[in-house]
Amino acid sequence: MRTELGKLAMLSAELETRAFLGRPVVDIYGRSLGRVIGIERNAFGELEGVQVEAAGGHIVTTKARQLGLTPKLITLTPDWKLEAVDIISELSLLRKRIGALESLRDSKEIEGEIYTELLDSQKSGYYDKVKTAEALSTSMKDRLSEVGSQISSLTRYLVNAKLDHKSGELDEESLKLAQGSIEPTLHPLIAERNDLAGSLKTLEEVLPSRVTVSPAR
Repeated sequence: MRTELGKLAMLSAELETRAFLGRPVVDIYGRSLGRVIGIERNAFGELEGVQVEAAGGHIVTTKARQLGLTPKLITLTPDWKLEAVDIISELSLLRKRIGALESLRDSKEIEGEIYTELLDSQKSGYYDKVKTAEALSTSMKDRLSEVGSQISSLTRYLVNAKLDHKSGELDEESLKLAQGSIEPTLHPLIAERNDLAGSLKTLEEVLPSRVTVSPAR
């Protein structure tokens, strides 16, 4: 069972340390990332993140909200996925609030001066969030392109191995060795690509081609 980090807020620092230190970390696509070697806290002693020792001794710092605790390991959700969920929710809410404001104006339940004041406030927040969403969309597209390139390369390697096997240049054992080397890396990449594509599609659906808001009457 996966436990979100927010539910661990009541744990003491001692129990929290025992829960994390030394635990293996995998991402949500199943790739091994390393093990937890350190915990970061703010001035109030609250968990802010953990440090993960990756392959080659490289140290990676992750945010607390990216982490999920299971009985045997810790799962890591990519930051772009969490940001996309937040931005989609916030943009949708801001659009609803602007629509509700216009409805109040149309039904003459709000004065023009108050409408304009509230509209300016909502528009400012909306435009700022749109800019953030556009920047995130660009970074997600870059990652999608990178993952797609890696998938293409690994797929070619796998197809070449199967072709060599069919032509008699590669025996069955060697083919299984090739598949065993390539597929554990290929499958998580495909899962990540599908996740990126789906999240990107949803994000772009809430991004306006242009923003139009009715003036006060």
